[in-house]
Amino acid sequence: MYLALVKTRKKVTYILRESLLSEGKPIHCDLFDLGPSPGAWIDYPGGNAWYLDERLETIVSGICQNFDSDELERLFRPWIRPDIRRAVEAFWNRSGSQESPRLTDVQKESISRATHAFDKRRAHFLKFGNMDQGPLPNMPAALFKNLQQKSRDEIEQGFMAREKNLKANDLKSYVYTIFDLHSFFQGFMAKQMPHAMDQNKVEACFLKEICRTNKSLFGLTSHLDPYLIRYVIMFFDNDYADTVLLEEMERAFRFRSRSFTSPRPKAFSGSKARSIFNLNKEELKHLNKRTLTKIYRRLARAHHPDKGGSHDRFVEINEAYQILLERIR
Repeated sequence: MYLALVKTRKKVTYILRESLLSEGKPIHCDLFDLGPSPGAWIDYPGGNAWYLDERLETIVSGICQNFDSDELERLFRPWIRPDIRRAVEAFWNRSGSQESPRLTDVQKESISRATHAFDKRRAHFLKFGNMDQGPLPNMPAALFKNLQQKSRDEIEQGFMAREKNLKANDLKSYVYTIFDLHSFFQGFMAKQMPHAMDQNKVEACFLKEICRTNKSLFGLTSHLDPYLIRYVIMFFDNDYADTVLLEEMERAFRFRSRSFTSPRPKAFSGSKARSIFNLNKEELKHLNKRTLTKIYRRLARAHHPDKGGSHDRFVEINEAYQILLERIR
């Protein structure tokens, strides 16, 4: 059993669902429409006690093929009154702290083979937050064991719930990673600095990959499945997180070049920053962050010390970028 959050133009509702095998393939079926507030089905007799409405348990137990009253109660924990939830949380943690048995090599291979690459990349990023995920076969199978024998609907509902914990500035990097967009580009920056890539090409690759995923996961070609629409919104409505990769490369270069003596900081004027980026005041007024970043990445590539450029010039470019970024904000 699981709770599905269903949104339409007119309302938001929660539906209790179950994943079942039909001709060897997991599908989902509706058990009970809980309405907009699952908490309305919780009763409080007094003290820290709580229980689910008897009508709900009676109806669901008669429909659900694999009914488990403990599992049903677990699904409603997030909607328990906050003071009672805090009082009984320690008990839940103790009762659910048993260690899961280790997977055998055969189980690992079976799980890895049964899990879609798109699900693997999502589970990996949500666990580790790493854009450079390495080869898919090297990902630990334990990350995907909870996805087995579940319908596509239950899997998507699970990922939706976990994605709520992502920070706003991680959303675009998350989408870039899970659709494996770095594979369309060459060089180390493709995995670490997506904003350094040609964004027109990135967007074209994203649209191509989301359509391919739409067909392979949902069997659709005429329209985009609602579960994938959220990724379009994440991608086009957000910016990449600010990266410090170039600054880290600069520090690494300084460490390797022990004889380098850091110059005393000097006042850095706006006019000098514009000069480095070959911009005048009027051009800067009409510049947006995306265009400025394009100019920045072109200059950074050309002048990076590891690529044969001048270290001093590289530092100036970074300082100028920060100053101009503040101006256009």
